[in-house]
Amino acid sequence: MSKHGLAFSKDFGLVVLLTFALCPYAVASEFTSAPVTRSARVTALDLVQRGADIDPLALLGDMAETTVTTNAVSEVQPRDWQTSFSHQNLQLLPETPLPETELDAVTTSTKGAKNVAILEAVCWAIESNQSLRIERLKPQIAATSIESSWGAFDTKLSAQGSVGSAHSSTLGPRLKDSPSDSRQEQERVSRSRTFSVDLSGRLPTGTDYDLGIGINRSVTNSTYPFYSSAVNLNITQNLLKGAGPKVNLVQVRTAENTYLISLYQLEQALINLVTNVENAYWDLYLAYKTLDIRLEAYRLAKEQRRRTEEFVKVGRDTPLGLFGAHAEESARITDVINAVAEVKRRRLLLLQLLNPERTPTGWETRIFPLEEPVVPSEPLIPEQHVAVAMRYRPDLQQAILDLKNGELEVIRTKNGLLPVLDFWTDLGLAAPGDNPSDANSRLADYPTWRLGLQFSYPLQNRVARAAYRRAQFNKAVAEEAIENYKQIIEVDVRIAINEIERTKRLIDSTHITRLLREEELAAEIEKFRVGRSTQLLVAQAQRDLTAARVDEISAVVAHIKAYLALFKAEGSTLQRLGIQPVVASHRKDVTTR
Repeated sequence: MSKHGLAFSKDFGLVVLLTFALCPYAVASEFTSAPVTRSARVTALDLVQRGADIDPLALLGDMAETTVTTNAVSEVQPRDWQTSFSHQNLQLLPETPLPETELDAVTTSTKGAKNVAILEAVCWAIESNQSLRIERLKPQIAATSIESSWGAFDTKLSAQGSVGSAHSSTLGPRLKDSPSDSRQEQERVSRSRTFSVDLSGRLPTGTDYDLGIGINRSVTNSTYPFYSSAVNLNITQNLLKGAGPKVNLVQVRTAENTYLISLYQLEQALINLVTNVENAYWDLYLAYKTLDIRLEAYRLAKEQRRRTEEFVKVGRDTPLGLFGAHAEESARITDVINAVAEVKRRRLLLLQLLNPERTPTGWETRIFPLEEPVVPSEPLIPEQHVAVAMRYRPDLQQAILDLKNGELEVIRTKNGLLPVLDFWTDLGLAAPGDNPSDANSRLADYPTWRLGLQFSYPLQNRVARAAYRRAQFNKAVAEEAIENYKQIIEVDVRIAINEIERTKRLIDSTHITRLLREEELAAEIEKFRVGRSTQLLVAQAQRDLTAARVDEISAVVAHIKAYLALFKAEGSTLQRLGIQPVVASHRKDVTTR
């Protein structure tokens, strides 16, 4: 040691020692010294506070020459810990992290709480979820389009009745060389009554029909009543444009496909809801387990604080250790408060999916998960899961139906390129009589008929040609969309499988970590009891164990949710829960029309 170092007083040596022990902001490079253990410094402080007659500089052992800068010395303010230590700040911790009633309401399934199994939660959501109730109405709206499209082939009934009267003069042109007064003018009065019934419509074959029946009664002031009956049938058959049920039923088939698309959309909404309910269920389970872990960590911190207080009382630790023990307990209280808030938040999110307005307690309903997670052991073969997804994914089925609608539009617009060539015929029966029965009985005596062909074609036909090309392009888009969906499905399934494999490995690693952290904490506590460890190391071991426990249960829940993501990617969520898919239960509504 240098001669300047030997000139330091004993008090200044204490300052140097306190610099190492109490001032973490001191720069290590400002001291060139041999390493000193923390336990040695704590022992020195304890002896100093007890007033022992020691030389703190002796603890440094054989040291090289030490250079202490002026700044380093000025930053250290010696303090009499024996007289300035106060317990005032250590009396602020509450006895419990939260009021007992509030904590019991969160952690205890008392009267009024609902213990819910996962399938029960799913059924509850399917029955009551507000968003799903909206989605259920959309297929009913789409179904009305089917009726509207069939309306093009409805039969129209028309009826008409009329009465009339006409007054005229019998006066006509005067003959040449006849006297002007040779004509006698008279009034002619004629009255008529007419009634007719008409049925008209169009058939899916491209046939337009019109059947009419009429009867007429006429009478004048100079004749008896006269009756006439008539039956007319007009038929027009499309031979090229608009011919056949294939083109005439395009709108009907398109409406049916649109209805099926709405069912697949409802099924997708149902899959999303069920998956969200299951995820929310396990998130709530994780929140409860995390709260239990935080409460256990708080209990350990509280025990360690009491253990530290006992050690201080018997002189095995300095009062400075109480600050760390109380701070650790306060930090664990903060963790409990946050964990309780997370439980409440997760509970509200699950209640929103279940629609709490249908329960007596509403949003105050306390839900407790009844089931424990069971790690699935299903073999993961990507090709098999992809094949299942190709069969069940609702969005892929929607794309296929969109392609079918595109093909129907191509059929319709291609037929629109043809010219109009119609065969038409008029058939009629008419008969007069002095009374209605006489006129009706003689209808067959006076038949009439006409038939012919009608042709028309726009020379440029640009509207039809553009519509046909547009339909072809839309069909090509639908075909490419299917291939795109297949790629998306492939990626979704494989990503879900990768996530399952990752979380499975996490379960094993976090389990081992938790076991080792338990051993580490037990070792640190034992070392602390015999004075070979510190409060800081024990607190760190407690924090590491708490984190390991949270990581372990989080890995299990993440593994369960990874399987849920796989089932959603497959589109098999409903089938795995024994729920009949929406489309399968409603397809008969289309096929029986």
